[in-house]
Amino acid sequence: MLEWVPYGSKGFTDAIVRLLARKLELHGGIYSGVIAAEELLKVAELLPPANLEDSQNGAPTLKDFLEVAKAEPRTLFQVYVVTSARPDERLTVEGVYVPSDRADLIGFLYKRGVQPSREEDAEVGGTRYRYMWWD
Repeated sequence: MLEWVPYGSKGFTDAIVRLLARKLELHGGIYSGVIAAEELLKVAELLPPANLEDSQNGAPTLKDFLEVAKAEPRTLFQVYVVTSARPDERLTVEGVYVPSDRADLIGFLYKRGVQPSREEDAEVGGTRYRYMWWD
């Protein structure tokens, strides 16, 4: 059995949960929700460098998602935060809403993922998106 190596000092997610409190819901000890590109970039400043290599089920890394956030402020990210109550404390992106007119970013994520994403078209606030997730 593999042992989890912590990404940073215990409790590093506390500030993230406080910052995103209005966007996250608690389910089974894990906070989850959809956040804007600007919010992802802001919380990334609070993460230990090792967390930037985090990946969900063959998805691109968190670092890759940050590149998308920098390139397109309309992008939305489905995230979850595992708190210090567990040994695998981290912030993970498990899905992304990329504006449909940004085929370049959709292609970037295709190339960066180890496994193919599941996908569907979506509309949020009048903007057409390609929702991509890895499960």
